[in-house]
Amino acid sequence: MKVFVKILYWLLGIIAVLIIVAYLLPKNYKVERSIYINADKNLIYNLTSNFQKWTVWVPWTKEMDSTAVFEITGKDGQVGTTWKWNGKKMGEGTMTATEFISGQMVAYDLSFAQGKYKSKGKILIEQGDSCKVSWLDEGDLGYNPLNRYMGLFMGKMMGPDFEKGLAKLKKVAEERKSWPKIEEIVIPAQVVLVIRDSAGPKTYGKVLGTAFGEIINFIRTQKLKQTGAPFAIYFRWDSVTMFSVMDIGIPVEKADKGKGRIQVKNIMEQNGVKAVYFGPYSKTAETYFALMQYCKESNKIEAGGPWEIYITDPMTEKDTMKWETDIIFPVK
Repeated sequence: MKVFVKILYWLLGIIAVLIIVAYLLPKNYKVERSIYINADKNLIYNLTSNFQKWTVWVPWTKEMDSTAVFEITGKDGQVGTTWKWNGKKMGEGTMTATEFISGQMVAYDLSFAQGKYKSKGKILIEQGDSCKVSWLDEGDLGYNPLNRYMGLFMGKMMGPDFEKGLAKLKKVAEERKSWPKIEEIVIPAQVVLVIRDSAGPKTYGKVLGTAFGEIINFIRTQKLKQTGAPFAIYFRWDSVTMFSVMDIGIPVEKADKGKGRIQVKNIMEQNGVKAVYFGPYSKTAETYFALMQYCKESNKIEAGGPWEIYITDPMTEKDTMKWETDIIFPVK
């Protein structure tokens, strides 16, 4: 019995010491990681102020937890927007945007287990020769001794994810320095004369040139008024054979009927995402990739084949690097 009592006293003594030590530990914790990114601060801010775009660079995705379900509510870039998730590995959590300073800072509240665990986070952007981007999270551990001890390990628990996220953010941002400017537009309602045709990698120039020649000749003979640059709308594309089906056309003020291969179509007003490309027609792949990625990040659904509007006439401008092509994705 005496041995048991001694053991009990020892256990109580150890527990008492642990509790006392716990209250000597910091009541608050702070985890911070930084990286230098060779990109404009506004580009970095765009990637960090929009929860939809966080999925491009943070490690907290379905690749980490295939069971996770994500939901974004509110308007991106505004205070009060929330990003919620629930998964077997990631658990249940909510991130709520609390403050934005354009080009400088994004702040949010973070909670887990339905608010049982809370913290505050920030992403800070400092412009220099390269931008210093810091990601930090800090919280109040309260008076629970176990939470105080857990605070000692927050750096090891959160730090690696912050480092992975910042490394991916650096890669994404630096790759996008060469992206063209992308804007959201409204494609106006218009009357167009079109010829539907198909082409492969060796016949695009000939097919487009022949179709545009027929349409221009029709406009002249019918005394119609051209209202925009020639274009092609690509309905089907085979990435292996590089074979496509397209409507080749020119907008006009009005037209009653076509002739032969030429058809009259009325295009309804619709939303679009536009990028301006300068260079030879064979080098547009990067611009297409940028538009596709933009649509994905902005949660926009492509609503029809992409447009290429040929602003520069290659017959009068021989320098291919000055050829302007407006590439538009209709979206909804």
